[in-house]
Amino acid sequence: MNADITLNTIAFKKSFDSSNGSERRSSARGVNTPDILSIRRQDATDSKTKTAQKRYNLRIDRTDETTEGVKYTTSAYAVIVIPEQASQAQIDNVIATFRAAVAASSPEDIVVGMLNGE
Repeated sequence: MNADITLNTIAFKKSFDSSNGSERRSSARGVNTPDILSIRRQDATDSKTKTAQKRYNLRIDRTDETTEGVKYTTSAYAVIVIPEQASQAQIDNVIATFRAAVAASSPEDIVVGMLNGE
């Protein structure tokens, strides 16, 4: 993966990289109100089926500040779980469907519907 990534006009610069993930930050709006893109990887075992799997977490955090100086963070993240038995075609199908759900717009805007109480 590229060291620096630009998404939605935000240029995320790599802060660190380790064996279990990485973090990228943008301080364009100020060092006290960063945008953070983090990626984490974890080996796991499904407790019910005892199947080995890998978990991936992609998270975006945006820190803002009220006019009174109170900081707050808005986040969106996705967890992708891949059992060791999954074929590449099965993984590709789930990822393509997930992307379509997140990118959907009116009238099937799933994210807006979810935020409005679905």
